[in-house]
Amino acid sequence: MLQQTATDLALRLAAVYALVGVFVALTLIVALTMARIVKTPRVMRTGLYALYLLSIVALVTAYAAGALTPPGEAASRIAATAESAKAFDARNAAITPGDVAPAAATSAVVGTVYIQAPDMDARFAAEDLWRDLRAAGFQSPGIELVAGRAPTTPEVRYFNDADRPLAEQVAAIAAKRGLEGSVVKTIANYKAPPGQMEFWYPR
Repeated sequence: MLQQTATDLALRLAAVYALVGVFVALTLIVALTMARIVKTPRVMRTGLYALYLLSIVALVTAYAAGALTPPGEAASRIAATAESAKAFDARNAAITPGDVAPAAATSAVVGTVYIQAPDMDARFAAEDLWRDLRAAGFQSPGIELVAGRAPTTPEVRYFNDADRPLAEQVAAIAAKRGLEGSVVKTIANYKAPPGQMEFWYPR
């Protein structure tokens, strides 16, 4: 389902920009008709004006919903949503129910932090934290969009008791980015490889 999100977003944005194109074309036709440069039968003019008004209403609605974004920003949103799907798959591939043993670590434990963000604004802000974590030696595969599942305060979640010091280090790094007071908590009902953690942005 999440893998389709980026495609769905791209299709919605394409529809919005197609609407913009229709509006521009209708504006030109209406202007030419009103200037009597183009002769249009009365019946067609009525339909044309009605369609033009509908396109205006649709554009206003799209603007109010925040769907009218510059092409560069739209491309960034699509890329971010695609990355979110990959991060979701990578994070959950290693997590197992509490009664199933996780895959054994094959090398020295290196902290891996999956970042969860509630919306696009937080997702783009999380890029600074992502860079800080990697600079501190953590692996951080990507940033996942979680919408309504975000907590009310920042959280660092870990799965293995031995990883608490790493989780506290993540909380300290986040605090330097203005995310003070992160709750460091263990997830007891699931298991994950040593070093796997999650940082949840608050909603």
